[in-house]
Amino acid sequence: MALEAGTIIKHGWMFMVANVVNRAAGLLLLPLYAKVLSPAEFGVYALIGVVGDIVAVMLMIGMINAFTVVYFEHPDERGRSRVVSTTMIGLWAASLALLAVALPAGWGASELLFGSRDQGPIIAFAFAGIAFSAVFELALAYYRVHKRSGTCLLISVGKAVGLIGLNLGFLLWMDLGVTGIFLANAITFVGLGVGLTVAILAANGLGFSFGLLKRVTVLGLPFMPQTMLDMGNQFAMRYLVNLLMGVAAVGVLSFGLRLATMLYMFLTASFLQIWSVSRIEAQENTAGREQSEFVFYLFVVLLSAAALGMALTAPEVLWLIASSEYDTVLPCMPLLVLAYVVHGVRMHAEVGLVKTKKVGVLPAISLGGLAVGVLIMAVTLGPLGLMGGAIGVLGRELAMLGATEALCRRLAPKEPPLSAFRVLGILAPGAVAYLAGLALFGFEVNPSFTAAKVGLTMLFAIVVLFGPSFGKTDRAMLFRMAGRFLRRPQTA
Repeated sequence: MALEAGTIIKHGWMFMVANVVNRAAGLLLLPLYAKVLSPAEFGVYALIGVVGDIVAVMLMIGMINAFTVVYFEHPDERGRSRVVSTTMIGLWAASLALLAVALPAGWGASELLFGSRDQGPIIAFAFAGIAFSAVFELALAYYRVHKRSGTCLLISVGKAVGLIGLNLGFLLWMDLGVTGIFLANAITFVGLGVGLTVAILAANGLGFSFGLLKRVTVLGLPFMPQTMLDMGNQFAMRYLVNLLMGVAAVGVLSFGLRLATMLYMFLTASFLQIWSVSRIEAQENTAGREQSEFVFYLFVVLLSAAALGMALTAPEVLWLIASSEYDTVLPCMPLLVLAYVVHGVRMHAEVGLVKTKKVGVLPAISLGGLAVGVLIMAVTLGPLGLMGGAIGVLGRELAMLGATEALCRRLAPKEPPLSAFRVLGILAPGAVAYLAGLALFGFEVNPSFTAAKVGLTMLFAIVVLFGPSFGKTDRAMLFRMAGRFLRRPQTA
């Protein structure tokens, strides 16, 4: 057990770093997009991007998720190699089929989104990038099952370097705008997809089995509805804003969402990779479950502090990375970041449903969230503008949190319930801190104000940790953890 734990720790942190690096290009390129693209162009980019996400889900049909399961069903290396080559060949067939229809499909999508075929070639470039990004993701899954964390990190660095370099060239030097973004994606993923395919097939051979492909597809299909509906949420929101307010409003709101999404990309997603495993391993172990719960609420404090800091310093962030045309998103930022805090809290019940194999209800929850979000936006966008869009995003997450928790209580009653008292004990001081910061500093950009905002965020974290959400036992556990970290011997 100790050996296995050591293996998990050894590779786990590198996989987390690889995950962060894999997503870092999007963060580093955001200032470039916001400086070079107008809100209308950013809106075009956002609409095409969400269509691409939906197509990616349809293309992969959960094969990436199912691949790991089927791989470990085979104890012998020959069988596992056959799973690898079969899945890779099957995904390549689907990717080439998408490439064959990329241009006509791009024209059709352009007609639907923009009322003309003008954006058709750009959407075709987007589809090409998606086709090979699926191959890239399968390659990462392959190296993960082999615990080749260093290889995953190296591949992620290569992806980030390629995307950043090509985007800089196409946007700054060649002034290709939105076309340059999707062209950079396509070239990067084509190069990585082809190179990784050659390396993986050289190591595993060219075996193929229709039976194995069917097995992977059948296992992958259940993952598809929820992901499709989550992507549908994003598309419906942007499409509705486009219809009622125009493509420039889509760009401004999408920019705010892109900032808020970083909370999920860099905190929630990484935390879940570790905590969900701990939650499942704890099973009925009372001490293990209590520690798992403590760690979850500690994570909520960290997530809320990051959200508060992002909401307070949004004026400085926009001043640094975007033009003044995006300033209208500032009043929306507290609601957008709160939505992603609620999303993180919802994972408590969702992991419980996954642990007890009650995942069949997740698509219904996503469908309900889609209906609630669209309804709220349809009512509020007219009178409230962009703020109505932010209210719709937050309302959708709150509805999904309530539904997920209620179904988890009914279908998995042995799972520890979410403590509304503890969550409100964290969020309420955050709301007070933001309102105090807004009253004191407004949206003015001032270095002394920035320092005060950071101090206010730190004060919030201290108040919460010594507030009613954490008892003496929790704080004692926190101090023990901190003491062990400080006493840990440092290697040269």
